[in-house]
Amino acid sequence: MSIYHYSISGLINGILAITLGVFVYTRDPSDRRYITYGIFCLSLAIWSFSYFLWLLSPSEAKALFWVRALMAGAVFIPVTAYHHVIQLIGVSSPSKDRFVKVGYLLCVFLFLLSPTPFLVSSVSEKLNFVYWPNPGPAFHFHSLMFLVFASGSVFELYQGCKSSTGRRRNHLRILLANIALAYLGGSTNYLLWYDIPIPPVGNILIAVYIGVFAYAIIAYRLMDINVVIKKSLIYALLLLGLLAPCYVLVIWTQKITFGTISYSFSVTTLILFFIVGFLFPKFRFRTEEALERVLFKKRYDYRETLLRSSRDMVSMVDLETLSNSLVHTVGTALGIEKASLFLLDDARGAFDLKAGTGFDLNKWKESVLFRDDPLVQRLMKRPEAIVREEVEMARDGPEQKLAAERMGQLKAEISLPITSKTRLIGILNLGYKEGREMYSNEDLELLSTLANQAAIAIENARLYENLKQSQSIIRRADRLSSLGMLTAGLAHEIRNPLVAIRTFTQLLPDRYQDKEFREGFQSTALKEVDRICGLVNDLLSFARPSVPNVSAEHINEIVENIIRILETEAKEKGVQIYRRFSNSLPKIFIDKEQIKQVSMNIILNALQSIEDEGVVEVSTQLFTRNGSEQFVQIGVRDSGVGIAEKDLEDIFTPFFTTKKEGSGLGLSISHQIVQEHGGHILVESKAGKGTTFFINLPVEPVKPQGVKARPQVHEEDPSH
Repeated sequence: MSIYHYSISGLINGILAITLGVFVYTRDPSDRRYITYGIFCLSLAIWSFSYFLWLLSPSEAKALFWVRALMAGAVFIPVTAYHHVIQLIGVSSPSKDRFVKVGYLLCVFLFLLSPTPFLVSSVSEKLNFVYWPNPGPAFHFHSLMFLVFASGSVFELYQGCKSSTGRRRNHLRILLANIALAYLGGSTNYLLWYDIPIPPVGNILIAVYIGVFAYAIIAYRLMDINVVIKKSLIYALLLLGLLAPCYVLVIWTQKITFGTISYSFSVTTLILFFIVGFLFPKFRFRTEEALERVLFKKRYDYRETLLRSSRDMVSMVDLETLSNSLVHTVGTALGIEKASLFLLDDARGAFDLKAGTGFDLNKWKESVLFRDDPLVQRLMKRPEAIVREEVEMARDGPEQKLAAERMGQLKAEISLPITSKTRLIGILNLGYKEGREMYSNEDLELLSTLANQAAIAIENARLYENLKQSQSIIRRADRLSSLGMLTAGLAHEIRNPLVAIRTFTQLLPDRYQDKEFREGFQSTALKEVDRICGLVNDLLSFARPSVPNVSAEHINEIVENIIRILETEAKEKGVQIYRRFSNSLPKIFIDKEQIKQVSMNIILNALQSIEDEGVVEVSTQLFTRNGSEQFVQIGVRDSGVGIAEKDLEDIFTPFFTTKKEGSGLGLSISHQIVQEHGGHILVESKAGKGTTFFINLPVEPVKPQGVKARPQVHEEDPSH
């Protein structure tokens, strides 16, 4: 093996060490693991680059200079490696910290001796090496330190392997094998110093150690810098692959042109290559961004707007709001006069206009694109952006021509497919840009990315809508279930006044002349009929499906309404319902029918929890939380069987119930309704001693979820 091969090993070691060291350290300069790894790599890089330059030195003086420079880095390698190992595996202790401090002090001492003959006395020819170093008196002390700290690193990793298990044990085994390999390779550099005729053949193993250590970090997520190390390795290999041939070319060119090689010039050129190669990517992207901001500010601004919009869309759950936002953002950012968004209606198998700008909504609202429409067919076959001008110029056939004509009818210069899992779910049509500028390739790429993000957001919004519909169906079913349980009691309650009215009606012809009887009959009949009408109206109001309708309401009226419906069932069970209402409560903004359903569920549960006779107390009051938040509180206390402590956490879980009959949905639905109003439900219960529910609704108006916004568009006529 020639001297040049050994020198190349030093170059490779240096490039890998400095690249990985810089990237790892800059990841988190405050982390001791990163700091120690960075110092270790710096020491290794100084040694490696000096090693490379020493072997290529043209004179004894230069060789001696680079050997002494080499030792300035070498004296720190064993201590920094040990320090990094104990930080990485987390075995640092006061005694080990003192050991490391002593090691660093000795390193500084040897570093100060490195320019003197005490560490390297001279250079002379050994084996194939023209200028091999001869040790000074202090070199033997450095060799001892190398042995002690190298053994310490291996020992710490070995102990870590023994005391750990599973994945961590595998990590440490890999590090143990690699550091042992590196020290084995590095130790071959010391043999010839002591006249043992073995060249430093293992030097390249140091590069293997650096590479395998980086691979371990990537594969096993050591030090939590996966992505950084991946990029570092790729960058280092690319840099090495580009610089090495360039450097060889520089040396060869000098030889051909001048007949000799200037090593000073060559080293300077190598350093410049390395600096340019390392810094160019960093400055390139920053320069590009700065120039874009200055020279192409408008393009930069709209690109930032679209990218920001693509991130914001994913959080939108209302489909109409999302659709309007997409059309408005694209239209504003690009200065587009007319834009429209068609979304697939699975039930009809057609694409309906969902949002638009630059059109008259009243004339365009019936616009539909069916599956057999030429534009839809074209986008289904080839889900990529269509530019109308390109299609018209291509003349690929009648289908393309029809698609272009359809785009013209829609006032679209480009049509973007919105696809989800290879299925076309929408079409975004964009008209002329401001000033009738053409759409660039960058525009199309950016808009295609936006369309992909829109597809995810649209699917999320539809899933949310389906969930809301399912919840609405479940709520309606729960209301009907509650009504079924009330039927028997109400029938009995209505039958009693009807019997009295019938009896009076039968006696009326015979006692018509009796004024007292007539007046008594009239008063009693009217009272009983009013009572029946009130019960029926309350029942119908509770059963009737309703859309969300928030208004200012008195909570006492709502609760009283529900108690009247349930009093019949309470009487049947021998349960007394007591009222304790506050008369100074403010009106609150709520959906009256939804809060009726909540009150019905909670009070009905209270009645059903009482096995024999008992009491239910319903109260209302003003409740203040954290000294500032005000709620109107409905309290429902019963003397029933109570709830076991282990079940308290599950009572609001859908389909959880401890009753023999029931769906287990009532409390779950009630909890969700109250949350949507910005309130909360609290429960206090002990088995065998009854339960109290507190329904807290905010005094400050909170708009319940589910209210939809309507799309807004402007001007011009449609084409169907």
